[in-house]
Amino acid sequence: MSETRPNDLPTRQDSGVSQKLTLAVPPRQSDGHGCSSNRERVTVNGYVYSYNRPTTLIVSTASNVTSPTSFTNDWQRRCSLAVRILAGFEFLLILATLRLWWGNNAFPAIPLIRCLALPIIADRVVVCILLAACVFLVGSSGQGRWNSIVRSVGLAAALMLCITNQQRLQAWHWLFVLGLGSSFFQPEHGLQLMRTVLASVYVCSALSRMAPTAHQGMSAAIVDQLLWMIGIKTEMTVERMGEFLCHAVNVGELAVGLLLIWPKSRRYGILSAMLLHGTLLLALGPLGLGHHLAVLIWNVCFLCLIPVVFSGPVGIPYSVHTNQRWHYCIAMILVWLYPLSGLVGTADNWTAWQLYSTRPESWTLRIHETDVHYLDESLRVHVSKPAPLDDWVTVKLDRWSLAETDSPLYPEDRFQCEVIRRVLSNLPADAEFRVEISEPERWFWWKRIHRTLKTRAELTSERSRRFW
Repeated sequence: MSETRPNDLPTRQDSGVSQKLTLAVPPRQSDGHGCSSNRERVTVNGYVYSYNRPTTLIVSTASNVTSPTSFTNDWQRRCSLAVRILAGFEFLLILATLRLWWGNNAFPAIPLIRCLALPIIADRVVVCILLAACVFLVGSSGQGRWNSIVRSVGLAAALMLCITNQQRLQAWHWLFVLGLGSSFFQPEHGLQLMRTVLASVYVCSALSRMAPTAHQGMSAAIVDQLLWMIGIKTEMTVERMGEFLCHAVNVGELAVGLLLIWPKSRRYGILSAMLLHGTLLLALGPLGLGHHLAVLIWNVCFLCLIPVVFSGPVGIPYSVHTNQRWHYCIAMILVWLYPLSGLVGTADNWTAWQLYSTRPESWTLRIHETDVHYLDESLRVHVSKPAPLDDWVTVKLDRWSLAETDSPLYPEDRFQCEVIRRVLSNLPADAEFRVEISEPERWFWWKRIHRTLKTRAELTSERSRRFW
C-alpha cells in the first residue's frame, strides 16, 4: 500500500464521480516520545491516506479506481505517443512533398516576412535539422532532457521554414507545430490541448463549407465520386439530392468535432472520425479521385492519432486543476479563437482549418497568347488555350504549384498576389494582363466579391496593402 496526499486521491477514469465519506477517525495516539501527533492515517480501498486533523476526504466509492501515479503515467504515455505519431507523419509528409522543402523547383518561394528569406543552403540545413528531430522523436520515449531539447529545436526549425516560405504552412505541418507546442505543457494539459486542436479541425473545417449552396468545389467532387462508386452516376442524381448530401457531409463533420469535445460522447466521436477518414481515403485514393499521396498520408495520420489522443483518461486530476497556469488557459482560448477568426478573414485559411472549402480568395491571371513565350518554360505547359475569337489565355498557377512543389497553391491573397507579380516581371512593361479576383465578404463568406486589376500600379498597391 502507498501513502498518498489528500489532493492526490484516486480518480475514476470513466466518469470521475466522487463522494464524500464519513470516516471513523481513531483517537490521537502518542508518537512514542510523549507527544501526540496531528497526523492521522486511514485506509480506503486499499490506500493509506495521511492527513492533518481536521480534514475531509473525497474518494471514489467504486472499485474502478486508479492510483494517482498510474493515472499521471497514462497522460504522459498518451501525450508522448501522440508526439511520436505526429513526428513520424511529419517526416513522411515532408518526403512526399520534398520539392516544396528542398527548393529545387521553378515555383517562387514567398517568405512570410519579406526581410527573413534564407539562402537556399541555409534553408536546406534547417530542413535536415527538422527531419533529424522527427526521427529522434519517433524513437524517443518522450521523457528526459534530450527529448525536451530536440522538441524545442524541432519546433524552432518548423516555424523558421514557414517564415522563409509561407507555402509550407500546410495544414498537416501546422498540426505538427501545434502538437509539438502542446507537449511543453504538463502531460494532462498537453493532451487536453491536443484534443482541443483536433476537435477544432473538424468543427472549423465544416463551418467554412457551410453555405446556402453546398454542392460545389471538393465537397461536390467527393459526394459525386462516392455516388459513382456505389453505381449512381452524376447525371442520374437530382440536383437537390447532391445538395442535400453535401449539407449532410458538412453537418456530419461538425458532429464529429462536437462529439469529440464532450467526454460522455467521445467514444462515438472516435468511431465517427474513423469512419469519416476511411470514407475520404476511399473517395480520394487510387480507386477514387486519385489525389496526391500527401492527402492520403494526412488522413492515415488522423486514423492513427484520434484513438491515441481521445481514449484513456477523461478528467484532469484535482491536484493538476489547482496548479493550472495562465498560459494554459490562454493557449486553450487561442486554439479555438484563432481558427474561428479565419471565418471572417483574419487568420490564414489553412491554419484556420478551412479544408476543401470554397471560402478562400482566388486570383486568376490572364494574359495575351502572344506573350506566353515570355513565361518560364515550366509554366508554359500550364497555360490554357484561348477561347474562339479571343486571344486571352489563363495562366493556371494552381497546376504549376502542384507540378513544381507537389503541393497546392497557398490560398492567401498576399501569396497569390506576390506569385503573380513575379510571373509578370518576365513580361514586357507594356504587356497587357488581367488579374480577376474573387474574394468572400467578411461576415457572409458564401457571398463573393469580384473585381479585376489591369495595371501594374494596381497590383503594386494590392501588394503593399496585403504583404508584410
